Amino acid sequence: MKKVWYLVLAVVFATCLSFGASLALDPFSDNFDRADSDDIGNGWEDTGDEGISVSIVGGEVLIAGMQDVDWERNGISRDLNDPSSVSFDFLADDVFNVHIRVTDTSTSAYLEIYAWPGGPFTHANSLDGGWPGWVAIEGSEMLAGQYNTLGIERVAAGQYQVTNNGVEIIVLDNAGLVSIGTVLLSSDSAVDSVGSLHIDNVVIDGGSDPSAVKPSGKLSAAWGGIKNSF
Repeated sequence: MKKVWYLVLAVVFATCLSFGASLALDPFSDNFDRADSDDIGNGWEDTGDEGISVSIVGGEVLIAGMQDVDWERNGISRDLNDPSSVSFDFLADDVFNVHIRVTDTSTSAYLEIYAWPGGPFTHANSLDGGWPGWVAIEGSEMLAGQYNTLGIERVAAGQYQVTNNGVEIIVLDNAGLVSIGTVLLSSDSAVDSVGSLHIDNVVIDGGSDPSAVKPSGKLSAAWGGIKNSF
């Protein structure tokens, strides 16, 4: 009989762990106000080629160096738990452009927005992971030589609003992008290009709420209730 109860406990505990892990991802915010380091930390992974450094410098992420591979993305990425919105501040003031890409890891659908310094924005809107090509967003333009705030927000099922500095620049339909599973913030350029991109103040689902119960606290309470039921 004890073996049966132990099996039940193991299954329930595993379920609680999974539940706690899912709660741990969103909402989230990061202002990168920590010591200079080549390790971004806080759950971020850095991507890119050997010629580009991705590090924290002066309380923000600095992507800088010489592009070793044509148009390879260099930046930071993280797994997400289907947030409704992602935004970040960026400064693209020399050669490197800026990208944000959100992807559904189940369907491979994605939405990617990019712009050259001072230029208009462009989107690639893929329903299934295939390459759809770049499409210019008419009337859109970043502030040259200044920090901008670029964001993507789901406003309805399969419908996403793109904003820059709080102003809508386009609304795009993507029925394949059901659940946002990853985000990539990056730059890319032609091989041998030398430049930099600054990234700061990432906000996911409105940012973390310090008054909320931490996932570990919810897990402990759930586990305590299970123990007390026996």
